[in-house]
Amino acid sequence: MAQVVSEQKRPAAGFRLTDLIWILGVVALLIGATGMLDRLRFGLAPAAIGSYVPWGLWVSFYDYLVWLEVGSLLLFSGLVYLAHNESLAKIKPLVLFTGFVVLLMALILVAMDLGHFERFWHVYVYADFDSMITWMVWLHTAYLILLAAELFLALRGTGKGLLKVLGIVSLPLGLMLILVSGSIFGVVAARPLWNTSNLPLMFFISALASGASLLLLLVTVFWADKQSEEYTRLTQRLAQIAGWLMLGGTFIAGVLAFTILYQGGGNPQRAAALQLILAGPFWWSFWIVHIGLGVIVPVVIYFVFYKNRWLLMLGAALSVITFVAVTLNIVIPVLVTPELEGLAEAYQHQKLSLDYVPNLNEWLVVTFVFGFGALLYGLGLRFLPVLPKRAQE
Repeated sequence: MAQVVSEQKRPAAGFRLTDLIWILGVVALLIGATGMLDRLRFGLAPAAIGSYVPWGLWVSFYDYLVWLEVGSLLLFSGLVYLAHNESLAKIKPLVLFTGFVVLLMALILVAMDLGHFERFWHVYVYADFDSMITWMVWLHTAYLILLAAELFLALRGTGKGLLKVLGIVSLPLGLMLILVSGSIFGVVAARPLWNTSNLPLMFFISALASGASLLLLLVTVFWADKQSEEYTRLTQRLAQIAGWLMLGGTFIAGVLAFTILYQGGGNPQRAAALQLILAGPFWWSFWIVHIGLGVIVPVVIYFVFYKNRWLLMLGAALSVITFVAVTLNIVIPVLVTPELEGLAEAYQHQKLSLDYVPNLNEWLVVTFVFGFGALLYGLGLRFLPVLPKRAQE
């Protein structure tokens, strides 16, 4: 790695704005350390998840991070290698490094949801390919290796032919990964709101929409010359792509929701889970956080105020940050809807409860993981040649 840095101009000494990222990462690590230590010492006992609600905050954030990482890289590789967008190719090291860090965060979070995460190697040695989770683990492993190889070549600035081949290979691999991630939920017959062939497609569209906003955010924050026509053309194109993907995903989700509610009498459990999302105690996470701040505001900016780079940055940031509300509403409301009438009253135990709300320990673990990601990302921006030249100076 020292050779990579020596081949390019070293970052200027002194404090830079990007240093705030790793500084905030250290703060987040310190804040979340107690939660992570409790998780490592006591297993899943400190978390609010249990037998009825085995997946909660950590799985929701895992899916959210996978959407961002896979979606941004799918769109980036498609635009660069298939549509031959030379402008976007200029930030290849930054996009690959961002995706690598986000993927590591996702894998750490999903590991925290496992009762014995130290047994992860069983999935490789005793693989059961009839299981979607086995496919997810193997695909994640292959994708991580492929992404690491791409990043290594991009940082060295060599092997452009091989890098292009790896980028093209990443397209079907990333597509399979995101579809399998959706299928893990879609094949659960006991959960009617999940159990639909449409869910993997929704995961794919959501990943592209959130990934497009992440790409736009990276360009608006880190592009070297924000006064150039190249920057203007690129941001406007990315804004249009992100806007149409968000509108398309919202329209499809709206049609599916209308169909479920209209047929509520035929499948009351599915309708009840959806009504919990739309009008339950956390209705605001859907209507205000996701629809209001995460869809309406960014879409208006993308199509009306796209010439203002500060508003574009704000719209992209809002979209990226608030997209986690989607995965939270996919995972949690379905699990807290009883599979059988009277199930919640059948037994009394803290791990046999349908009243799931993420507790402090779960939030502290998320804070720790995001702190780790911010520390790694900030140090990478500081010491690795991932930024456009002018941004490094």
